Amino acid sequence: MQVAIIISSALGLPALHALAAQGAVASVAVPLLPQADEAEQLVQVATTLGLPVVRLQRPGLGAALAEWLTPLAATAVLVFTFPWRIPAAVLALPAHGFLNFHFAALPGYRGPEPLFWQIRNGETAGAVTVHRMSADFDTGPVLLAEPVPIGPADTHGLHRARLAAQAAPVARRLLASLCGEAQALVPQPQQEAQAHYWPRATLADVCVRWTDSSPAIDRLVRAANPWNRGALTTLRGQLLRLLGVTPHPAAATGPVPPGTVLHADATAGLWVACGTGEALRLDMVALDEGYFSGMQLIGLGIQPGEVLGDFSEILPTQA
Repeated sequence: MQVAIIISSALGLPALHALAAQGAVASVAVPLLPQADEAEQLVQVATTLGLPVVRLQRPGLGAALAEWLTPLAATAVLVFTFPWRIPAAVLALPAHGFLNFHFAALPGYRGPEPLFWQIRNGETAGAVTVHRMSADFDTGPVLLAEPVPIGPADTHGLHRARLAAQAAPVARRLLASLCGEAQALVPQPQQEAQAHYWPRATLADVCVRWTDSSPAIDRLVRAANPWNRGALTTLRGQLLRLLGVTPHPAAATGPVPPGTVLHADATAGLWVACGTGEALRLDMVALDEGYFSGMQLIGLGIQPGEVLGDFSEILPTQA
């Protein structure tokens, strides 16, 4: 038994390698997207594995998919992060349909970028969820859901790597079930009462509000690292990206405005007031000049009493 694979993200590469090693992949399709570098990497990997590759475009997608699938006789199409809606008639072509790997728990984290929101919201676990694709995004019945822990220091990039690694054994388990070597998976309808759709993060979503608590800012910073090169604030009117911070909810900073630099020395580090009497230490930041530790930023002359700007001070053209 063989499957076809649609892949548009490196999240699916470990699973692609695992299934190709079993001789289970008939062909691979990679969409033509603006992020050409990643797409070309996916094509190169599939070609190196000896797999035939086709490229997909949004115009004429349904006809192109049907033309691709008809001679393959693949029993299912496994999908790893596909951005376009697939016509219902095409979804019905394979015997087991199109099975999407969604890298978050369903139905609570529907949408194109659930990793950001899960970390920002303080979730302690994500998931690799396999569901049968339907007319609407992320709504089809779930066949498999494998939890993946989110550690208290996990960044978006680290959790993404864990999800990608976990997708490989999930794909092998799915394949074993489809070909009858393991117990059949029973599709479970999603509970619409628990459903929530999370859109792509906007500029405002990735900007630091110094009135937020230190744990909330820490979650935002980790959720925006590395895909947005961190959470956004300003220093002396210049864009400053926060990539790593240490929260201190019980700092007892006194009546200073949120965003005020409290300490800037080699002993204490670089501490900034936030929330209501809280503080956090800046551990890793980025400026136009490069990446700096908090200690290196102190070396640029930042002084106690300076105030880091709120998100409203950041020009959209700078992000």
